[in-house]
Amino acid sequence: MVVVAIIGILASMLLPALGKSRKQAKQAVCLSNQKQIGVAEAMYQDDNDQYHCPRNMPGQSYGYGGWQLLLAPYQGNANSSIGDTYSAGVFQCPSSQLAFVNEWQNGGIGYNSNLGFSDGSNAGDPLLVRVNEVEKPSDTIMAADGNETGGAVYLDNQIFSPTSPHGTPGERHKGGINAVWADGHAAWKSKIQLMAGKYGNIDYYYAISKQ
Repeated sequence: MVVVAIIGILASMLLPALGKSRKQAKQAVCLSNQKQIGVAEAMYQDDNDQYHCPRNMPGQSYGYGGWQLLLAPYQGNANSSIGDTYSAGVFQCPSSQLAFVNEWQNGGIGYNSNLGFSDGSNAGDPLLVRVNEVEKPSDTIMAADGNETGGAVYLDNQIFSPTSPHGTPGERHKGGINAVWADGHAAWKSKIQLMAGKYGNIDYYYAISKQ
């Protein structure tokens, strides 16, 4: 009985630590995935006259998403199914709990809609954005973890700034998100920081212009 009790005590002490380690491992995988998205984006820019990848793919019928389909060839999975392209490999956050009826919308990673829309068919949508149009790329999110409770990443594989009515920044990893930034580096940022913005601009980390 004493041995059983000791084992029980040790298990109660170890399980939380194991759970924390598992979460940290998933966060590390997600951050690595984000970095690979940045590499794919850089290669896309080289092949497309230094334009950022738009959030949608012309002619595809899956909402306003499709940026994954444009970057997939640079990740070696151009021949994967649409569902796998949207929701697997580097486009899938291992910590995401999102579940949606459409398999191509389960990845949990969204694209910054301010970096371009292929045809500008919606009023107010930006057209294609050149790399040099982004004033401070190291402070501008390109793609990131979305909000677990829904929002645009849930529907359209996008993320939006704090003032958008479509959703708020996520907090999937230790109260924040992993993101790949417009200069290609990948880094974590807390939701508190994202919601506060910078220099009086609440949308600072999502805006092309930092004024």
